[in-house]
Amino acid sequence: MSRLVQVQGERPIFPGNACVHCMRPATQRIEIVKVRGYVVRKVDVPFCEDCIALRRAKSPRQVQFERLATGNSLLLALAAGAWIYTLVRDRGWVWGVLLAVLSALIVFGGMYMLVQPWSSGFRSPETKRVLWAATIRDFDWHTTTLEFGNEEYAERFAQVNRKE
Repeated sequence: MSRLVQVQGERPIFPGNACVHCMRPATQRIEIVKVRGYVVRKVDVPFCEDCIALRRAKSPRQVQFERLATGNSLLLALAAGAWIYTLVRDRGWVWGVLLAVLSALIVFGGMYMLVQPWSSGFRSPETKRVLWAATIRDFDWHTTTLEFGNEEYAERFAQVNRKE
């Protein structure tokens, strides 16, 4: 269950030195970002070492998917390069090789850009919870609305940022 908290301004105050996910002592702040058109809102959120490690962790399924996808992307890029080489080799082997390498790089880069977002679907549930511990839900010129996964932390955050 999540909770929304709206604060005035773009620099909210976080309670004490507590991790936003588990409420243990925070060791580092991680910047979360929300972009709307040309406007960007950035907030530094406190996390402990264990939660930072979980944010960066990859599940075995995610690693396996990335390895398989990288291998397949490489094979597809080599096939595209070979196909391009056979099409243009009559213009000289130098141009054939250059165009083949260029096309292989483009195909591999395109596949890499497709595979990375897909691999995030294989994250572990623990990693997903830590990644969504604090997010910027909405913002405007005067307010920022944050969404917290930990309701106790959200209540403390709301108390600290309450304007009297």
